[in-house]
Amino acid sequence: MYTLSAGIWETFFKKKDYFIVIIGLDNAGKTTFLEQTKSHFLKDYGMLNPAKITTTVGLNIGKVVLNNTCLNFWDLGGQESLRELWPTYFEDANALIFVVDATRRDLFSSISHVFKEVMSNEFVQEIPVLVAVNKSEMEGAAAAAEVRTILQDEEHRADLAVLPVSALEGTNIESPSATLLF
Repeated sequence: MYTLSAGIWETFFKKKDYFIVIIGLDNAGKTTFLEQTKSHFLKDYGMLNPAKITTTVGLNIGKVVLNNTCLNFWDLGGQESLRELWPTYFEDANALIFVVDATRRDLFSSISHVFKEVMSNEFVQEIPVLVAVNKSEMEGAAAAAEVRTILQDEEHRADLAVLPVSALEGTNIESPSATLLF
């Protein structure tokens, strides 16, 4: 009887935890993306002023609870010296968001290289990946289709989506965060 009761309780009341890694080169807008996500889904959340967000050294953590689902975000620093730590988070991740600064065409070669390296990870191969083409609202920004072409990933086995976003304005933030796992 206890087993049946425990099973029913777990089915209806226990929260399912998902872990989402947010990565990309430094200053792509990863932390602003996370802040917008929290402000969209957390009631009365006081988002950090984007002008005061500085370079992430290490890790920022965010948590969003939707019904019986808990989304745990790990926003990892994008400096070259910190990228070697990224794979340590991939094994426990259920999804990955790769943020690209669409205004930094001069970095597209580096972005492509880093993206391919990330995508070659055995754990990333099995999880959904969203490429958030950030700063898409700015003049001269690359379109999502152009970024998709630059990344050239045909080997990813799980879902892969490329979506224009504006972390600063909050454009398209709800879409990827809420549907990446469902």
